[in-house]
This record gives sequence, C-alpha cells and structure tokens, in this order.
Amino acid sequence: MKIKALFKKSVPGIITGAADNDPSGISTYSIAGAQFGYGLNWLMVIATPMLIAVEAMCARLSDVTKKGLSAIINEYFPKPVVLMAIVILALVNIITVGADLAGMSAAIALLSGFSSIFYVLAIAIIIWIIIFFANFRVIQKYLLWLVLLSFSYILAAFLAKPNWLLVLKQTVIPTIIPTYGFFAASLALLGTTITPYLFFWQSSEEIELKEPRRRLLARAKIEDKIVAPGFIASNVISIFIMIAAGTVLYSHGVTDIRDGVQAAQALEPLAGQFAKFVFAIGLLGAGFLAVPVLVTTTAYAVAETFGWRDSLSDKISKARGFYTVIGFSIIIGVLITAVGIDPIKALFYSQVLAGILTPFLLFLILILCNRKKVMGKFTNGWFDNFFGFLAFFAMLAATIGLFWQFFKV
Repeated sequence: MKIKALFKKSVPGIITGAADNDPSGISTYSIAGAQFGYGLNWLMVIATPMLIAVEAMCARLSDVTKKGLSAIINEYFPKPVVLMAIVILALVNIITVGADLAGMSAAIALLSGFSSIFYVLAIAIIIWIIIFFANFRVIQKYLLWLVLLSFSYILAAFLAKPNWLLVLKQTVIPTIIPTYGFFAASLALLGTTITPYLFFWQSSEEIELKEPRRRLLARAKIEDKIVAPGFIASNVISIFIMIAAGTVLYSHGVTDIRDGVQAAQALEPLAGQFAKFVFAIGLLGAGFLAVPVLVTTTAYAVAETFGWRDSLSDKISKARGFYTVIGFSIIIGVLITAVGIDPIKALFYSQVLAGILTPFLLFLILILCNRKKVMGKFTNGWFDNFFGFLAFFAMLAATIGLFWQFFKV
C-alpha cells in the first residue's frame, strides 16, 4: 500500500521526468553516444541528484505558497526581471516545440516509409484537441501512459548488445577527454537535462492537483523523495539512449549524426530493423508527451505573470488568455517546421537562450527556497542547497561554454 501511495504522489515527477526526454533531448543524447560511446554516462549520474534537488524546490515552493513559479517570482522580484525570464522562456519553448514537431514528423516518415509535411499538422491538431478539450486529470493520465513508450530505449539498448562490463565501468568512473568537442557535448547534456520549462511545469502540476493545504504541506516535507523516482527513471532512460547509440554507432565509427531520427536510421543495418522501429516509436512517444508540456508551461508562465486564470481544468471561455497562448505556441511551432527553418540550427540558438535563463532562474529559486518569509519552516535542507548550488554553478559554466560555442560558430 505504501508503494502504491508513493507512486500516486510521484506521478507529477514521473511525467515531468519523462517530458525531459523530448525529441530534442533524445537527439542530444544520441549525438553524445555516437561521438563518445559510453564516455559521458557518468555525467548523467552526477546530474541526477542536481535535477532532483531543483525540481523538489520548485514543487515545494508551490506546495507552501499555492502559487505557480512565475507568480512567486513576480511577487518577490522586480517586474522587469520576471518579464525578461518569461520572454526568454517562451522563445526557448516555442523553438523547441518546432524542433520536436519536426522530429516527430521524421519519426512517422521513418516508420511509414512516406514523408509529408501534413504529419506535422496532424500531430499539432491531435495535441491541440487533447489540451483544449480534456481536463487536467485526463491529460495527466494521457501523459502517464505515454511514459511507458520511453522504456523502448532500454529495449533498443539491449538489442544493440553492448559490452555491459564496459558500460558499467564508464558509467561509474568519470572519463574526461580534454577536447572542445567533449566539453561542448558535456554542456549540451547538462543543458538539455536541467532545463527551464521543467521548473515551471513541476510547479504548476502541484497547483493543478488542487489538494487541501494540509496535504500540500505534508508533500512539502518529503518532496525530494516524491520527485526522485521520476527523475532517476528519466536519467536512466537518457543513459540507455547513449548506450544504444554508443554501441551501434560509436563502435562502428558512425559519429556524424545530427538528430535522433538519424540515430534510428543508423541502427537498422547494424542492429536490425526492429531496433530502428523501437527507437523511432520512442522518439514519437516522447514528442506526444513533451510538446503538451512545453506549450502549457509557456501558457502557465504568461498567465501567472499577468494574473490570468491558468488551469487545464478551466473551460476555454473562463481562461481565454491561457488557452490563446497554448494555441499560439502550437501554431508558431508548426510554422517553424513548415517554412523550412533548420530545426537543429534553431535548437542551437534556443539552447543559447536557455543557457542564459537556467542559471538565472536557479539563483532566484535558491534565494526563495532559503527565505523564511517565503517558506516558513520548509526552507531548504543540506541536500537541496548542496545539489541546487552545484546545479547553479554547473549551468553557469554551461552558459559560458554555450556562448563560447556560439561566438566560435
């Protein structure tokens, strides 16, 4: 019974963790595996407690204040600070939506053998219908079922038949290669794992639960334990994506890939057609999970900043601004794909913007979570402070690295 109760409490974290492995993230993990084999697995192990600490802080803030992250920041920091954060978040999210829709369309083409721009439109319409005509509880169940598809990457890794002893060794023992490419890949992995939209989504999920205050405060005491299963699972999946790519691509000298779809294509001659399909299905499922989270996160942040109603359980007529932002985000994402903008190049620029936003948001979250005026007796313990500040400094280094890469390009 305790396991069932913990699972029920952990559902928001499980969904958020799975949304972290969106098609863009899968592309990053695939490229890292193709270029460095299992050599970056250890970084995902280190990133796991950092991600748990950050997401637990975001959840706890909402448990205590009963407000979303954007509303909390708006209350305690100057308006220009909030507006800058929201504008950057919206740009990053919408560009990522475009890249994810392109990846999903390519995955369908890979599975069907036919390529069409209408796949993007069909995917967008399905997502639009689900968000606009289902309440939060229904959407949460839909997202939870999609989490199961992410386990296809574990199957893909086993089908690749890696040297498990070597995998274990490189997962637990850090290996550092003093090259620009290794440094850039490390920064990309951190950037796609500890990413801003997850902060806002985790916070908003707590509010959408609409639980009484005493239950929220009871959750606040154990948020690290509640969110841990979802983010441990998320990073385990990320490692298995790198194992699959490392085994099949890196070991055969196939290091020049641009995204997850190319990784799936490359799997076929080396690991069989079934492995390709498994990888592509996982990519498609990841998109159907992540895109609703991305567009809704943008809407939550904008609505909270301007004081609009912002619940997925509200009717469209009662939350027009909230649903308008969702619809606008989907439309722009489709246009990014339809007009032929290179999604990989667009994603690179969005990562530069995310690199600015992430350490900035982490710093604000750490300040808020250590203020008794805000959190009362629920201020950060040693775990959240240690790994929260570690995440802040890691992402600050990632920001510097991203700018280095940006100006070099």
